[in-house]
Amino acid sequence: MSLSLLSPLPDFRQKADELQRELYKCNQQLNEVEEALRQERLKSATLERGVTELRSVLTPLYNGLQHIFGEIGAVGVSGELVTSSESDPRKKAIWDSWKAKLPSGESKAIDALLLHGTMTTGQLRIHVGCATRTAQNIVTALKSKGLINKNGAQVSLKEL
Repeated sequence: MSLSLLSPLPDFRQKADELQRELYKCNQQLNEVEEALRQERLKSATLERGVTELRSVLTPLYNGLQHIFGEIGAVGVSGELVTSSESDPRKKAIWDSWKAKLPSGESKAIDALLLHGTMTTGQLRIHVGCATRTAQNIVTALKSKGLINKNGAQVSLKEL
């Protein structure tokens, strides 16, 4: 009878050994996670210090610009730039009409060219906010519609 009571002990020992191994693995994983967390906290603290330093350096400039723009506002000068195409209401109406008919990217490209004048396809890509290939497609589409001039790398709107 005593043999039947002792026979489950090896099973318990085996299970206890398995649990001990699992506990060891879990402890290793916990240590790895804690180390990763420590590293991330160090990075975060470094970034926070950098942002704080940047803010302290730029605050005087920011305050100065706020003062300048406050004075400009007090004089009554608006902050809107007027390009040559926008100064002539007829030309503005023509470009607005074209932009209404065109896809978003092409319309944005016209806006950018109206505002900045001649630029490269790369610069246009940045202003439109698209991929290089998309910018090239936009330039090709606008050129085929007769709306832009392309001279080497330079792109400009046609004169109306």
